[in-house]
Parts: sequence; C-alpha cells; structure tokens
Amino acid sequence: MKIGLIHNLYGQFSRGGAETVVEMMLNELRQSGHEVFLISTRPLDRPRDKNQNSTTQAFKIYDRPSRFYRLAEMPKWRRLLWHGGQLFFPTKRQIRKILLTEKPDLIITHNLSGLGFRLPIMLRKLKIRHEHFLHDIQLLHPSGLLLWGQEKKLETRSAKIYQALTRAYFASPAKIISPSRWLLETHRQRGFFKNSATEIRPFRWPQSAEQRQITDKTAKHFLFVGQIEEQKGVFLLIKAFRKLTDPDVSLTFAIRNGGQKITAAQKAAAGDTRIKFLGPLSYEETKKIMLTGDCLVVPSLCYENSPTVIYGAQSVNLPVLAAAIGGIPEIIGPRDRLFRPGDESDLLKKLAA
Repeated sequence: MKIGLIHNLYGQFSRGGAETVVEMMLNELRQSGHEVFLISTRPLDRPRDKNQNSTTQAFKIYDRPSRFYRLAEMPKWRRLLWHGGQLFFPTKRQIRKILLTEKPDLIITHNLSGLGFRLPIMLRKLKIRHEHFLHDIQLLHPSGLLLWGQEKKLETRSAKIYQALTRAYFASPAKIISPSRWLLETHRQRGFFKNSATEIRPFRWPQSAEQRQITDKTAKHFLFVGQIEEQKGVFLLIKAFRKLTDPDVSLTFAIRNGGQKITAAQKAAAGDTRIKFLGPLSYEETKKIMLTGDCLVVPSLCYENSPTVIYGAQSVNLPVLAAAIGGIPEIIGPRDRLFRPGDESDLLKKLAA
C-alpha cells in the first residue's frame, strides 16, 4: 500500500513531540512493507539539508515553502491575516499535483498549519482515503494552545466561527486517531468527526536497552526536558524548586528544540547554583541525561495531549512528576505522580516528598 503522511514540520525543522511521532510512524509503515512519502514545509529562505532531501531518504519528502516559521515574529495583524489564509485560501495546486502523481491509497494528515485547513476537501474530491491524527487543539483554536484557567476561550464567538469552518472542512475522515481520550472527546463534544471511526492509540515507545536502577530513595536530581516556554511551566518549576531548602538537590533543564524563554528562565534561576541549563540537546544526549536523573518533572500549564517526553522517561524507568492536565493522567505509570496544574504549593510538596 502507498501511504502519504502530511505534517507541517519534519527533520531539521522539528519543534516537539508531534514530529517524533511522525518520524516513528514513517519508520513503522516502511518496516511493515508500505511505500511512504511525506508532504511537509520548510522556511522560505532555508532549504532542507541534503541528507534529508528526497534523493537520499528511504522515502520522498515534498517540501512546501511557508511563512509558518516566522509566525511568532509577525505583528498581530499579520498573524491574523496568515491564519485567515489558512482557512480561506484553496489548498496549493502543487499539493494536488503531488497527490495525482503519487496516487496514494491512504493519506494520514497530522498538523496542517502552513499547509492549509482546506486540504481535506481536496482529498474528498480526489476520492483518497483520509485518516487524521490529532496532536493538539489547532482545529478548535488557531493558536493550537489552551492554558490552564483559560478554558473559556474555546467558547468565544470567534472561536466558534473558527470551529464551524474547520469542522466543515474536515467533515468525517475515515478514521480519527488520538493518543488520548481527552483530546478526542474535546473535539467530539464540539461536533467534530460525527461519522468517523475513532481509535485511541497511545504512543508505542520502544523500551530502552539502558535502564535506570529502580530505587525507593527520595528524589534528589530533578530533570526538565523540552522547549523553554512559559506554557511548559518552566517558571512555575523554578519558583517552586528554589523554595526547597535541601542544598543537595539539583534541577537540570535539558533543552530540546530551543525556546523563546531561555534567557528569561536563566535569569529567574540566577543565584541558585543547584539549577543548570544544558543544550539544545539531541535525542540521544537527552536519553543519557535521563539515565542519571531521579525524577522527570512535567509542569505544563497548557493542556497536553500525550507528551512524548513522559514515554521517553518511562522507557528508561525514570519516575515522572507531572501536572494533572489534559491527557497526561491517562499515561501515568505506577511509579509516577501527579500534582495540581499551576499549583506551586502542591508542586513544592511533591518535589520535597
């Protein structure tokens, strides 16, 4: 079977767990004997590295130049225009040409920001079987981000108009795949995918050959892995950790894929020698650090789907302390713990336990 995946970020342009999931899916499909290709994007002024282009990969990568990468730098009015284009401009003819050339049996869409939300309409017209993989709430709000305490923003008039459009564009794909029941139900409650088959598919993370030794000792060495962004709860974690009086505890920020708040986080941690920042780090470098830690902390202030960093920690027997938000409680293991999201005192209590 020929299967095409469509996702807005890949390889050197990756930013988070969704890209890891897409890469794993591509590899799994290939190992199962399917022929695969990927449609993605790249910055307007930066081509993909030669070792990631379609002539050297085991599968073809079709890149569409996009302003998506500069979105955070745009003034608000330009971002609004850009999001409007994603909703109202027809899907690029180049994508239609790719689909007609490849003639896939199945298209699995992931995040479509930068590629256009009208793409499912094209798939229906071309009579191509369509499955969609949910990663976040970008069909419910253009930011794709929902913070703790801001739940009402999904119920505003503008959000409901946006949802009406994306709901009509997507209609009911053959199947909707979601790693968490929370994310699927959040969409279904708003009338999405009424006639679609659904599947809750937690990520299948390979168990690492290297394992931490399991111990009942109180955690001393805490670890944060990911982008340094406010919505990831970085400042909440720093503030709570600095209140620990034990001079022997430590907190390491293993930075993956950068982040806009690195300097601000370093400033917030200044003067506390127990806190250090490493990176940006590769996946393999992060894995080595996980083997040396006592506890991974996931203090997210945003509603997470199914954070891949938790699966990574569990694969090496690293206990997790995470905010009870979004789909996180669904994947917590017997040695993991939860704290109330955004609650500094509860986080401090769990860090000290």
